[in-house]
Amino acid sequence: MDLVLSSKDFVLLKQILERYISNLRMEIADTDNASWRKEMHEDEDRAKQMLARLEAAQPAGEAAAEQEQL
Repeated sequence: MDLVLSSKDFVLLKQILERYISNLRMEIADTDNASWRKEMHEDEDRAKQMLARLEAAQPAGEAAAEQEQL
């Protein structure tokens, strides 16, 4: 699946994931239920992987600008 984002959308999505991960860590720390904590850790891992893939990518505008320079 390909997802094309503008530069502004790229930055916003990155910020949303970073905030989600931060908030999830606080929820994990405050949760006494072991099964919920396990699920939240799995969600955190997935969100971190998504953020890493996003950070490795470039917004569509930047990729197009680089192609034009070549």
